[in-house]
Amino acid sequence: MINMLNKNRFDLIIFDLDGTLVDTLDDLTYSVNKVLEDFGIAKASKEQVQSAIGRGAVNLFSKLTNNTIDIKKAKLQFTRHYSKNLVKKSKLYPGILSILKELRKRNIILYVVSNKAHIFTRKLLKDIKIGKYFSGIIGINSEEKERLKPSPYYIKKILSKEKIKPENALIIGDSKTDILAAKNSKVYSCAALYGYRPTEELRKHKPDFYIKKPLDILKIIN
Repeated sequence: MINMLNKNRFDLIIFDLDGTLVDTLDDLTYSVNKVLEDFGIAKASKEQVQSAIGRGAVNLFSKLTNNTIDIKKAKLQFTRHYSKNLVKKSKLYPGILSILKELRKRNIILYVVSNKAHIFTRKLLKDIKIGKYFSGIIGINSEEKERLKPSPYYIKKILSKEKIKPENALIIGDSKTDILAAKNSKVYSCAALYGYRPTEELRKHKPDFYIKKPLDILKIIN
């Protein structure tokens, strides 16, 4: 049960990236399929890629190939392909830019914490021209297996750095990984229903809030 007294007191909002700020599925699917092609494996559908993303590149290819290929080599190949196709079709979700501007206007501290590799997370946000709105951008590399969300590791570091109490922080994301990261960090969670995961899956994990579109964030903090 949400304590509505805290409704107006979010001093910090941490966003997920893929499926929350930016629709990256087309570019991810293209790059994943280039890797599968390199290994002589049939292409994955967009739906298969969508269901496999969110826990880093190693987990992605393990899921899609049942570990029948050299996952380390696949990850290297993916880095090569994806670096050339990072923002070919990727686009902000409608309303994201205006919501970021509004949140900054209200002096809310904004961060991104993503299970996408750090180099891609930073470059994508820079290329799509929203990096400047965030006080910090953290992409978690697959090698940091124990620090990938739902680990609270980076969330707690941000809370400590910004001197924000957990009850004054909110994580917004489109997967159970984000909801569980929030719960593990004792901060509030908000499920982005417009992202990559089915609503039923998100509801199972009981986020504190739901949004059907980015502008709904204002209903939570107003």
